[in-house]
Amino acid sequence: VSEVAAIPGRIYAVDGRVEIPANPEFGASRHVATVVLAAMSQDDGLRGAVNIATDDALLSIARARGLDPMEFDAEYDDRNQQLLDQFASRNGVPRVIYHSGAFGIEPITYVLGETAVDAARLAVSILEAIKEVE
Repeated sequence: VSEVAAIPGRIYAVDGRVEIPANPEFGASRHVATVVLAAMSQDDGLRGAVNIATDDALLSIARARGLDPMEFDAEYDDRNQQLLDQFASRNGVPRVIYHSGAFGIEPITYVLGETAVDAARLAVSILEAIKEVE
């Protein structure tokens, strides 16, 4: 986890611009790191992720694009093993994985890519498609 870089805090949209609260740091997000490391253990080409709020429209667009989102349990205790088991049962790592939250845990979707930039581009394309539908 300490060898995975992430942006600490949240990325915000302010006046139509993206505001990043800090520079990326190693070990800044245990949650993102756990997902990236589990994905890399099954597909070493997947080295980037973006996490965004889970939304039915987002999941619908992902399904319409053939991305077949994978749901997993929000609990943290055995998240790494849970992800590994689900990736193995699917014979691969989907580009979109999500959980619906739990007590004290907000619903989150992770969009995966070969790099963080690839993951961000895929996430943006899904989010832009939502705007087109609305």
